[in-house]
Amino acid sequence: VGGTTRGEPSEEGESPEGETPEEVPGEETPSEGEGTDEGATDEGATDEGATEDANTPSGDNGSSNNGSATKPASKAELIKLINAETAKAAKGTYKLSRVGKMVKAIDVGSATGILNGIIQGVDKNSDLNSVVGGFLGLNKPVNADVKNGKGEGFDSKYMLKAMNLTEADVAAVNPDGDKYVIRIKDCQNPNANSAMAHATNDYITFAEVNKSISDSVGNAVKVDEGKSIVNYNKITFTATIVNGKLTALEYSYTFDATLKIKAGITITGTGEASITGKYTNITY
Repeated sequence: VGGTTRGEPSEEGESPEGETPEEVPGEETPSEGEGTDEGATDEGATDEGATEDANTPSGDNGSSNNGSATKPASKAELIKLINAETAKAAKGTYKLSRVGKMVKAIDVGSATGILNGIIQGVDKNSDLNSVVGGFLGLNKPVNADVKNGKGEGFDSKYMLKAMNLTEADVAAVNPDGDKYVIRIKDCQNPNANSAMAHATNDYITFAEVNKSISDSVGNAVKVDEGKSIVNYNKITFTATIVNGKLTALEYSYTFDATLKIKAGITITGTGEASITGKYTNITY
């Protein structure tokens, strides 16, 4: 399997037993310091009927085929269930699909010609957007079968992760029958301790960016890690849980990047992209 294998999850995502459940919010709540999305409510708010739906299993009179007595009745219970079931699903069998696309192409202003000249001096078939799109994972859709937690022909960081979410990572949960829409708090330049990294390995670090550039065009172009910023927004996971088991998981997010690019001189480049991924037909 190609790509970088990131660290295994810790146990910090599990909620202590005996903790008093809180109501599952029915609306999105932004992370600390974010602007409030239209229609968002306070985290404690609950849609009418949401608590009843979150407590009542669908069609099994409170029992399930894996010993889970009821649907999760609170954010804490859902997080505990998601962490446990993704740990099992990550070792199981599923179909993976992922698509990344540039929303706003990398803009370096009048320096585009300079950078393209440097890049094409190494590889005449490449340009700024193809190189940047490559390290951002935007150029090639991924469709693959994963069996017993193993797959080939794609970056391993796109695989389903054994989540280790904490309540602090989650901005809001919206239950809808057997589906739970989980909004993760926004992240800037995520690392292994970030909220996003507790849910997925599908994010970039500047060390990976520079390695990818080096592999493509050598050391003529680099990104200044200390002065570049990537903001991840609208990080959303939709989990389908039937009788206490995860059967599908979808995710999406957007990110905007401000990159300080060194190519003899320092050039500022900006761009935006979106990512969607799906894990379907999950069995374990």
